[in-house]
Amino acid sequence: MKKVSYLLLVLILTLASCSESEDQSYSVHIQLLLPDGYTALPYEEMEVTLTNKDQGTVYSLHCSSTGQASLDVEPGYYSASVHHQTNAGLIFSGRIESLALLPDQGETPDIIELPLSQAKTNALVIKEIYFGGCKGYYENYQADQYITLYNNSDQTIYLDGLCVGVVDPGNNLESPWMTYTEMKRIPVNDLTWQFPGSGKEYPLAPGEETTIATNAVDHTGGEFQHANSVDLSGVDWGFWDVSLERQNITAGVKPMTLLANLNPLLVMYALPVNGPTFMVFSLQDSPEEYVLDPENREPRPNASNQEKRYLMVPKEWVIDCIECVKDANSPKRVPNELDNGKCYIPGDRYSGRSIIRKKTGTTDGRTVYQDTNNSAEDIEVTTATLKTK
Repeated sequence: MKKVSYLLLVLILTLASCSESEDQSYSVHIQLLLPDGYTALPYEEMEVTLTNKDQGTVYSLHCSSTGQASLDVEPGYYSASVHHQTNAGLIFSGRIESLALLPDQGETPDIIELPLSQAKTNALVIKEIYFGGCKGYYENYQADQYITLYNNSDQTIYLDGLCVGVVDPGNNLESPWMTYTEMKRIPVNDLTWQFPGSGKEYPLAPGEETTIATNAVDHTGGEFQHANSVDLSGVDWGFWDVSLERQNITAGVKPMTLLANLNPLLVMYALPVNGPTFMVFSLQDSPEEYVLDPENREPRPNASNQEKRYLMVPKEWVIDCIECVKDANSPKRVPNELDNGKCYIPGDRYSGRSIIRKKTGTTDGRTVYQDTNNSAEDIEVTTATLKTK
């Protein structure tokens, strides 16, 4: 009798173990969808990645020739992404930011569709963004921010007339633009800045870079005396305008042109310390006329204040964009065509660190930086580089 009871117990435990094992695995089927204008793609060269947002577990699998990938994963909340770059520099990418694979809490589609978008590698790239600030003597300090742009090509680029700005919302908030619009136009948060010049006054040769500071002064000395900060008195450009009372600039640093200010109450310009989505863009032949046209200004969708307006930039006019956020769970502010990922500085704010593009090698003596339209892959975190120069 005891032997029978023992065997029965073993059988029960085995069945329970099998049931638990089955609960730990869930089959998901991803189908890639062609971008507009394409009838075929080399799907078998593409790889789909699923990332468990709670556990950090990553699953990857190459697609079939029909663009489908089937993976067995543990139940949970996931992001799904795919990224492929051709030899000609075309980039095909797609991303689903939040995917609930919880079969016990409702039906999940048999096939999950993942649309692809197409982009190109850029000649002018955002190389570095120092936005997190540093530790000051008495309080955290963030007046020392800067952005560096880099010519990643073998041809001279002219900065004249190009614009830069932070995508709205500037803070770490859910984007109503992403929720309620198709994002055919990208909203600029408050201030739009432009490089001056009539066409060829400000060349950027292959392998050269240029830096713009929010306050172009020596933050380590003089009246500031923040030893953990950066000397920005020798940068090329400053976000400075006479209307911004709390901005500072050193003689010899060229001021950017404040092309549009849609928040006249501002007395200073700063990058969000929790991470700016920053972009470089062109407003084509008539920037001044474009920003003054009321058709190019819109309120936030569903906002209580419909009087507050934002400059809207056509998506195809964006030259480069990096999605900097607070942490891995932060919402995106731009569609995948502009940045198929997002990056962040882990740990405490005010750490003196910045985000910078990874180097991929050298060509004809100039550094080449990685640009796959995915900041999660292209970007690494480092001590602000101007601290070491």
